[in-house]
Amino acid sequence: MTYPNSLGPLVKTPRTNSANPCTSGTRKFVESSIIHGFCYLRSLGLCHEQTCSPVISAITLGVRDVRISTKFYTEGLGFELVQPAHPEIAFVRAGYGLMLALWDVKQMPSEYGNVGHSKMAPPLSLGHNVHSDNEVDHHYRRALDAGASSISEPTVQPWGGKSACVADPDGFRWDFVHNPSFVIDANGHISSV
Repeated sequence: MTYPNSLGPLVKTPRTNSANPCTSGTRKFVESSIIHGFCYLRSLGLCHEQTCSPVISAITLGVRDVRISTKFYTEGLGFELVQPAHPEIAFVRAGYGLMLALWDVKQMPSEYGNVGHSKMAPPLSLGHNVHSDNEVDHHYRRALDAGASSISEPTVQPWGGKSACVADPDGFRWDFVHNPSFVIDANGHISSV
């Protein structure tokens, strides 16, 4: 039987009585999102439970206002909303098999312990590598139009590329980078940075 998967293409999942969410027909959204990367690799025969390397299938940002962040990421930056926004959390598709969760920071301690915002930006940067200098300019302007704050304007870098940095409404940094040396092969392996 085929079940729709909001983070990627349709994945054939057999219906069994197994409690394993990778093989059972019942797939709660959050559970399937967390294990999706492993299940997908397993479905392609690329790994087994005991030998599969971890993959990042979800990145969670603690946000002050889920509605504002959802609007910024979907309407402003163009991310696809995976599931209708809930007052406490929203999910957007950040890439093939990758989900970006926008979770009310006040709810996060229930699972993540003591977390929160401070006067300094979080020590984290999300990056978007593009194919040209013009795309750096385009994404930078689009982010500013959506409500981002400029951290650094598009600048030609000494290493031969161009980059710009913005802060989203919660201060999370986004880099837009054109690095002519950045190469991803047909299998998705990064062969040069």
